Amino acid sequence: MKFKNLIFTSALILLNLVVIVDYVYLQHKTRNKFVELQELIEIEQNLNADWGRLQIEHSTLVNNSHIEIKAKQQLDMKLPENQHILSIKR
Repeated sequence: MKFKNLIFTSALILLNLVVIVDYVYLQHKTRNKFVELQELIEIEQNLNADWGRLQIEHSTLVNNSHIEIKAKQQLDMKLPENQHILSIKR
């Protein structure tokens, strides 16, 4: 009887140790995943900020007045005078 109690107690202690080790391992794994999640959230926020800046830059660059200014400055273009404009009608 005493031997059975000893085996039963030893089995319970061993099972308890296995559960504790598994719990610690899962906590460690969870913390690592949480850190990874926080890093990914930060990357996402940075990408969203970059995307917003790029959209503003794009809207600025495709603005007609901006294109006209660049054409005048860099390409030495100018608007044609009225006498040089031809209208074609069908």
